[in-house]
Amino acid sequence: MKLLLLSGGSGKRLWPLSNDVNSKQFIRLLDDGNGAKQSMIERVFQQLNDMDFAKDAYILTNAQQQDAIVYQIGTEVNIITEPSRRDTFPAIVLGASYLNEQQIDSDETILVMPVDAYVDTRFFKYFPQIDKAVQQSNGAIHLIGVTPLHPTSKYGYIVPNETTQVSSVRLFQEKPDVEVAKALIQQGALWNCGVFACKLHTLLDQLNELQLPLTYSELSPHYDQLEKTSFDYAVVEHAESVFVHRYNGYWKDLGTWNTLTEEMTETSHGQVELFDSENTHVINELNLPLLGIGLNDLVVAVNADGILVATKESTPQLKDYLAASDHYPKFKWKRWGQSEVIHHETLASGHYSVTRRMFVHADKELSYHYHEMTDTIWTILQGSAVVTIDGQTFEAKPTDVITIKKGAAHTLKAHENLILIEVQHSETQTLDDVCAVPLPQDRRS
Repeated sequence: MKLLLLSGGSGKRLWPLSNDVNSKQFIRLLDDGNGAKQSMIERVFQQLNDMDFAKDAYILTNAQQQDAIVYQIGTEVNIITEPSRRDTFPAIVLGASYLNEQQIDSDETILVMPVDAYVDTRFFKYFPQIDKAVQQSNGAIHLIGVTPLHPTSKYGYIVPNETTQVSSVRLFQEKPDVEVAKALIQQGALWNCGVFACKLHTLLDQLNELQLPLTYSELSPHYDQLEKTSFDYAVVEHAESVFVHRYNGYWKDLGTWNTLTEEMTETSHGQVELFDSENTHVINELNLPLLGIGLNDLVVAVNADGILVATKESTPQLKDYLAASDHYPKFKWKRWGQSEVIHHETLASGHYSVTRRMFVHADKELSYHYHEMTDTIWTILQGSAVVTIDGQTFEAKPTDVITIKKGAAHTLKAHENLILIEVQHSETQTLDDVCAVPLPQDRRS
């Protein structure tokens, strides 16, 4: 059995902490059981490791999230990169094409699940049972369902034919309105937990029907030809043979502030003091004190991307208010550490200035690259590193100021945990460091 873990999303439902790069699965607000904080993806991988499934897991993600995944999970994780951000149907069949290119047997069980599932360990004990059931059927899709707590339009609904632990499915409906959800619950419907399992060839058949290539290298250039739709709509609602496995444990979608705060063991995070406040959670990621007095039923979240003050009841609608916004994410996880924009402006000359605070872990290094239209200044605040500019290598220590002209290839490797301030002066108005051009092989020596 191979696992395809879906990691994507627009990152708007937990704004300002989440964004297109630092989506909800990377936010470290959950207790890891040892007094430290962990993210949803770290929690899931800890559970997968405990069940010995992690080695067979592949994460489907976009290029912007790769560094965050490597930083939190490590370099050993299998990552499948989407050429562009689309929806679950394109992502899943792309993952199938990757496994096919790796010569995985077409009869192998492929289990798909979100990378941010909030469940207890019992959830993963169902996987061998599902694997066995998939192998005993041909072309069937297997789901996991849980008893609904209330009618909502947030989830898909599965109506089983029987009340047994495993049942064929009479009806599947993806995200109905609340009134329809009430009627489905009266028929014994379960919430869809977002898990799909079938044989690999069942997924490849979807590409065959669309007359698209069956391997990752050939499909990637045609990825945008795949309809931007969910796997539920495109496949499950029309499948002839669907089964559901009834899960009786704990399952929760932590996609909104009101649900996430229910699982936080502390009411505040960061420099926060709360007085005379009830059912209020405050998360402060700025290096500034935050004082709350007489706050009730609120979520307050503060970081460099913005400030949110909202009633918990209203937070599920947060995405609607941000639908038209286009905020550039100031914070990024990187393979070597983290980067945060602390100031940016367009100068009178028309040039663009960006100032970042960068934290580089000991023994980690930046990629060797250059900027075509950007001059860079590094000021070392803490730690030491070896810096290379156009093949010339030297040591850098606190208070050192290093100037890197546009076109100059550069990198650094930290001897110890390193903090530096980077100021970039660019001819183009962009905050995104995609303007950093990887160094061609013939310029690396």
